[in-house]
Amino acid sequence: MIYALLKPCVQVALRWYYRRITTAGLERIPSSGPVFLAVNHPNALVDALVVAACVPRRVGFTAKATIFANPLVAKFLTRAGVVPLRRAADESKQGSNADNDPSRNAASFDAVAQALARHAAIVIFPEGKSHDDPQLAPLRTGLARMTMHAAQQFGVRNIRIVPVGLLFERKEQPRSRVLVQVGEPIDVDTLLAANVQVSTLTQLVTERLRAVTLNFDSAEDAERLHTVGSTMAALLEPAPELGDDDTPLGNTLAVVRRLDRAHTTLRERQDATLDARASAFELRVRAFRERLATLRLDVHDVTISAGTTPGLRFALRELLFALVMAPIGLWGRLTHFVPIQLARTLALRNATSRDEPAMNTLVAGLVLVLAAYVVQTAVVAWLAGPWWALAFLLSLVPSASSDLRYGDRTRRARARIRAYFTFRRHPDLQRSLLADADALRRDAGELERALVL
Repeated sequence: MIYALLKPCVQVALRWYYRRITTAGLERIPSSGPVFLAVNHPNALVDALVVAACVPRRVGFTAKATIFANPLVAKFLTRAGVVPLRRAADESKQGSNADNDPSRNAASFDAVAQALARHAAIVIFPEGKSHDDPQLAPLRTGLARMTMHAAQQFGVRNIRIVPVGLLFERKEQPRSRVLVQVGEPIDVDTLLAANVQVSTLTQLVTERLRAVTLNFDSAEDAERLHTVGSTMAALLEPAPELGDDDTPLGNTLAVVRRLDRAHTTLRERQDATLDARASAFELRVRAFRERLATLRLDVHDVTISAGTTPGLRFALRELLFALVMAPIGLWGRLTHFVPIQLARTLALRNATSRDEPAMNTLVAGLVLVLAAYVVQTAVVAWLAGPWWALAFLLSLVPSASSDLRYGDRTRRARARIRAYFTFRRHPDLQRSLLADADALRRDAGELERALVL
């Protein structure tokens, strides 16, 4: 009951914070049967919310036992199907010799095994912590041990371990994007028949999880490859319509992966000539981005037409869209601006790392928005009666969603209008930028072919 009530609320909250959450490979998650969803952990509580919102079937969770310290929180989490796990790192802080107590999680392991026997889907974060590192942390053995415990001690068959990669465009930034990528499942029965050990299963999960996440040697490498990758992904596709996102996040991350593989190949080959070509290419991409930033142009708008007819068509379309959406969005802005902005302010004030702003905003926003709904609806009921209050209440969520979507569109529209008039005034500038873009595409293809050969 609690899960069914919470899931729509979570989906709305995530839709308000992130511009778009897209999924790839959801069909790889079995619709029934015992399943472990092995998920990377870059964004604290938000990771669990994203998985619960996107996976079609009901999922259960494991969580560190320390958050069960409050009796009210513990009761709520238990009712929601969350199983506490006693982590050695947490208990060592409390003076417990947890590392030498293999039985510390016996009850939790049994509870997970019983859930799997009932064909549950259990989400587990095998890194054991949320973090800002540019790559997966070493996986703990807990997932493998729970899997073997369920199979060997409780006789659970047909367990699948499904890797799920969460890739955030800018996890702390409102109105950024998220990609949920599901990898190839692991058939546990086959492995157990071959007498695999805990370490072997953990290594296999690591490999499958790395295949659906981005892993860089350093934060500097991550920044470099994202800058180059996002630029080239935009140049390799036509300019998107305003109603769409920019270059689909999955396409951008695919280009980033190709660049990362190329980066690895360069290191392995130790070819000075290729290194020089790759460095020169990266410098040209960065120079192109810096030039666009100086001109206040978006890379997606370099290829737009600056003709009169396309401009008039654009203006008419956006005017008609504004006539419909602007009043709804304005209503959403008036009724939600104060609680949402207050939640964001409080979230940033209390954040100490990049994996806290989104979580803090969602938690504070849930409380403040619901409180605002209660107060506003009560005022409307007092002034206009219960039926108007009901109509007012039903308008709140759709109007807020419309305001956020319309805000995204108007931001892109302003950028495109600026590009249109810039290119109308300076057609030579657009020709120069297009020539630079063509050269970058050509150089990227030649460099990639050189690395493959």
